[in-house]
Parts: sequence; structure tokens; C-alpha cells
Amino acid sequence: MNQKGFTLIELLAVLFIIAILAVLITPSILDSLEKSRQASYNIMIENIITSSKIYYEECEYGDLTDRDKYGDYACSINNDTITITIESLVKTGILTGKDIDAQEEKVIEDPRNNNNISSCLIKIEKQKDSKGKVTYKVSNYSNDIVCPQEYGSVS
Repeated sequence: MNQKGFTLIELLAVLFIIAILAVLITPSILDSLEKSRQASYNIMIENIITSSKIYYEECEYGDLTDRDKYGDYACSINNDTITITIESLVKTGILTGKDIDAQEEKVIEDPRNNNNISSCLIKIEKQKDSKGKVTYKVSNYSNDIVCPQEYGSVS
């Protein structure tokens, strides 16, 4: 008798080996995904900090104070501090957002959980040290837990 094919034992052995590989590989894949989300989040925070510096400088030396041109997204400096939403950085073209529909609406999403953080308030403070070096400190100004809690500074 010349039979072709695999026996039930051989098929079960292959399935068992595949199941063991899946159990061993899945945690490392999930860990890699989490690390990549955190790296994307860190880059997003760096982009917000850099964009905030540009926004402050444009407000101080540029035309971002022009209400006719920028409307609600125009800026004003109060005691070396600006309080704005992240959306303001997007609407003025300083920070690039993600398209959410065909109406050219752009948002900023937290890559770790895809929450929209465009409405989060940030505070930009211009600080000078004793040597005259200028630093822009960006911090959370929202009570919303969806918003990033820590930002940072840029010179």
C-alpha cells in the first residue's frame, strides 16, 4: 500500500511546535511594539518642545500677533509666558498634525494610546540665565489626564 500524506501524530507535532514558538515569540513582539510606541511618544514631545520655541520666537519677533491673519491662534506674551493649546501649533503651521478626515482637520495623537491631545494646554516660558543664555521651558498647563504630563526645555 502506497499512502501519501502526513499521519495525525506528525500533524499534531507540527502544531505543537508552532504553538510553543508562538508562546515564546509573542512577548518579545509585544515588548518591541511598546518600545516603538514610547520612542514615537518621545519624538512627539521633542517636536512639541521645538515647535513651542519657534512659536514663541515668531510671537516675539514675527507676525503671530496679527489677529487678522491668525484669528484665535494669534499669540500674546504675558510676563515672558505664553499659554496655548497644542492645536495652536498645528493651526499656525509650526507643528505637523495627522489628517483625520477629508476636511483637512489635523490633530496630534499620543502614539501610545491614540488619544487626541490637540486640546491640551501648554505653557511656554522664556528664561534667561546669568550669562544671558535663553531657554524655553514647555510644561503641562492642563488638568486633563489625557495630556502629556512632562515636556522639557530647549535652548
